[in-house]
Amino acid sequence: MGLSKSQFAAVAQVLLSAQKGAIDKVDIKAMVDYLGAVTGIFTSTDMNQSDKTETASGIAISPVQAAKCFEETVRTQLFAQGVAQAISKHTEANNTPTRVLYAGTGPYATLLIPLLAVSDNLPVEVTLIDIHQENIDAVHKLINHFNLNHYNIRTHHADATLWQPGSPQERFDIIISETMTALLKREPQVYIFKHLVQFLAPNGVLIPQQVSLKAWLIQGENESEQAEPLGEFFCLDKLTSMSLSQGDFSCFSSCLTIPDKDWSGYTVKLTTDIQVYGDLVLTEGDCSLNIAFNFSPYDVVLTANEAIQFDYVAPSNPDFSIVFPKAKWQYSDYILPTSNDVGELGLVQLKRSFQRAYMIKRGERFEVPDAEWQAELVIYDMLKISCAEVTAKMFELESFTDFELWIEDNSGALSHTKIADINDAFRRRMQ
Repeated sequence: MGLSKSQFAAVAQVLLSAQKGAIDKVDIKAMVDYLGAVTGIFTSTDMNQSDKTETASGIAISPVQAAKCFEETVRTQLFAQGVAQAISKHTEANNTPTRVLYAGTGPYATLLIPLLAVSDNLPVEVTLIDIHQENIDAVHKLINHFNLNHYNIRTHHADATLWQPGSPQERFDIIISETMTALLKREPQVYIFKHLVQFLAPNGVLIPQQVSLKAWLIQGENESEQAEPLGEFFCLDKLTSMSLSQGDFSCFSSCLTIPDKDWSGYTVKLTTDIQVYGDLVLTEGDCSLNIAFNFSPYDVVLTANEAIQFDYVAPSNPDFSIVFPKAKWQYSDYILPTSNDVGELGLVQLKRSFQRAYMIKRGERFEVPDAEWQAELVIYDMLKISCAEVTAKMFELESFTDFELWIEDNSGALSHTKIADINDAFRRRMQ
């Protein structure tokens, strides 16, 4: 049985007050089902039946996909609490209503509707923008359902990167947009803030307050203990947004210098940390917005005292172009063992991979076809050993015999059947 309206309000109160991660996913799912029943937009719908919109500044995800974002418990909790805290702080400091602009509401206006539904005449003036008429219609259903018409909520079917207020002098105390993915790829978060920040009051706040992208040097299986910070290569906040709005795009390019050390066996990890508001922070592992990206060790060149270049490019499909230092070695004419050359264990590809690492340590360079790399990852996955750990061990050991012994010690019992299954999986992936 689904929630009643009073039960929905009770769960919303928990959402807005619980400690980080302390709300049950079952409760979040119940809220989503309730909102779906009111709006007619259900997260169970096939996303292929709900259209995204391509804009000049990124992809506006479909109404169904936007609804699914509510199901990310910690993400929804912290953003909803951040908005509530920002409104509360402004209300305490001012005798005027808090003017809120929310761009990219999705069908549920997730970061605001639950708060309004459980509040008694909150002193706010609300403006909502979404590029999908389906979302605007859904939000109107929620406004009516929760009897929120007394707030005189204004809705606009528009592209938030182009929208203009009714009056050029209109300003907002809080501007909200959660139109992003990890590493600020694909969606138009950067360009929405770039445009809307001009309508922010002098002491106004953006939510999220800061999105910080960082690079790390990692080695081994336990990345958290062995990760070494390389630095921040981009930060989206109020200051950055204002600079972009004024035509200063210098923040779109940055360099991080590789420290003076031997980085053999290391690769690069990129992370996304989000300060929603105040001390409400989303970090790696919290939600899909914080998924880390690890480069294949074969794709990076880590030359001490040289720089990695980061450039934010392609407005219609935002992403970072990342250029590593130019390799100072020559491509090798050495012929590696074939994938079918095996050692004592009888596993394909290992001898070839180990010899490649051995030669790379000595200044040689080899192209690794993507199909081969992906097939190699299948082997490590079936051995239940992380790629980072295998790569580090390849660079550490000088003997293939020692490497095979290490594989055997760290992968458990390797029966003839399991070895045959691994070899077959590798060959299928290579086809």
